[in-house]
Amino acid sequence: MLLGLIEEHRGAFEYDWRTRFHLALDDVPEVMGWGEACRMVDILCADPSSCVGAAVAGWDHPMSREGLVLMDLFDLQHFSKVEKAPDPYKRPWPDPNVKHRGRTNLPREAVIAILARFGHGTPPGRKRDARGRFVKQ
Repeated sequence: MLLGLIEEHRGAFEYDWRTRFHLALDDVPEVMGWGEACRMVDILCADPSSCVGAAVAGWDHPMSREGLVLMDLFDLQHFSKVEKAPDPYKRPWPDPNVKHRGRTNLPREAVIAILARFGHGTPPGRKRDARGRFVKQ
């Protein structure tokens, strides 16, 4: 599990290892044993102010617990002073209400026609038949 986390978020681990422990990540296991490294990873994952904690949680950037409280206080104060409810202060985690781009139920030809209507050319790639399968060239 530890090696999988390191491979997935290597930059965050290297940064936190240098700034918090004053060691290179490559110093494991020579200077810091694997047991201690695993315990440190548990602590880093639970700390929202660490790059590792933010990366594992899927946040855009780390944020201290004090910063999180201040954002809540700012929102409460702001909401109490205006008539129309403003948008809350941007949090580092993904907004669950935002629709993500990606998949559609439209057929490929319909998507190409819509894109062409707005000035976009045909997508690059191999030719396809009417059922969307690749055609041998």
